[in-house]
Amino acid sequence: MTYNYNPNFSGVTYSAYDIENLAKYATGVALTNKDSVGVSDVVTGATGNLAIQGASWLRKNWGHYGDAMKTAKGSAQAMRDVYTAANKGVQGVKAVANASQAAQILAAIPDAEKLATMSDNTRKLYESVRSAAEQLSSTGSARAAEVANRRLCQANAAAAKDAASKATGFWGKLGNKLGFSKASSAINAAAAKSPVASKCLNEFKAQGGTAMLVIEGATEAITNVVPTFKKLGAKAGMKQVGKSTVKTAASVGGWVAGAALGTKVGAAIGSIIPGAGTAVGAVVGAAIGSLCSLIGGSLGSRLAKKGAEKVVGKDELVLAQEKQAKQLAEEAKNNKQVLNQVAVAAAERLNAEGYGTKDAQMAYNSLAAIATPQTNPFRA
Repeated sequence: MTYNYNPNFSGVTYSAYDIENLAKYATGVALTNKDSVGVSDVVTGATGNLAIQGASWLRKNWGHYGDAMKTAKGSAQAMRDVYTAANKGVQGVKAVANASQAAQILAAIPDAEKLATMSDNTRKLYESVRSAAEQLSSTGSARAAEVANRRLCQANAAAAKDAASKATGFWGKLGNKLGFSKASSAINAAAAKSPVASKCLNEFKAQGGTAMLVIEGATEAITNVVPTFKKLGAKAGMKQVGKSTVKTAASVGGWVAGAALGTKVGAAIGSIIPGAGTAVGAVVGAAIGSLCSLIGGSLGSRLAKKGAEKVVGKDELVLAQEKQAKQLAEEAKNNKQVLNQVAVAAAERLNAEGYGTKDAQMAYNSLAAIATPQTNPFRA
């Protein structure tokens, strides 16, 4: 369907509401409140992150996919055994959640080849991590979880210190030169002093927080920060840097929290599905676990980011667009030629993008009201 705009301005006074709608629509400003998080937002986010996780899994298990599936089967059987041993039901789900956290900590311990390159002290720290994680898996106590997380931070700090002192190759030397190794050691050592901080840092790493931070930061830079500097100058650009930093941190934090919860929920579901503990059940359980993690992460990310946006306010480019639309609407109210130009621009956008959104439907109604002053039965 194509909207053929045919203005008739003879002696007619037009609604300020319709003029403002068209000025906003023509300049790309949203007409409706879009604060809610819809199913499509979560699906889109989960799909994108699934690709990231999939690529990470392929890289990690390159050439050893058979062994990786055997490991998945063994993990599925172990979770099933934990669920059964805890008499199933609510207690079984709690036990699986604790075992899932323990498995996450154990997975963070470097393999034997890497451990062999570390100092005796660092290896001992990782052994204490293993012991604490195994205790967590068997007891599920909050104290065991606290100890395991804090020891993991201490071990990682020691490992970073070892790496800094024995840096070889391009990346190792670059990490030292830029201070990454030293920073990693300091962050882990500081986190280890607090049960909450150690758990948060470990969850951040386990749930892909580092990758998400890079991706979210790059996206904000490309879509908001750089264009703001180019179009609005340094002052607005620096304001946008601050806003984008807050939004990125919130988004990644929300992802980590949501994904961590989703991982535990997925582990619980995977332990009770039909066929749990078998090869087929392992695949299905892993798929459910990944899906729960992705949905939880995506939902948490979007909710946290929207909350941050309410605190820091709208992006500078959006504020500039809104200011432009307001000025344009004022001119159009007093100048029929400007109003015609605004209406034509809105009609062109409507024809190009279609009528599928609420904004488009509102613009259509306002166009109809201006082109034909009589009552429009489709107007909201």
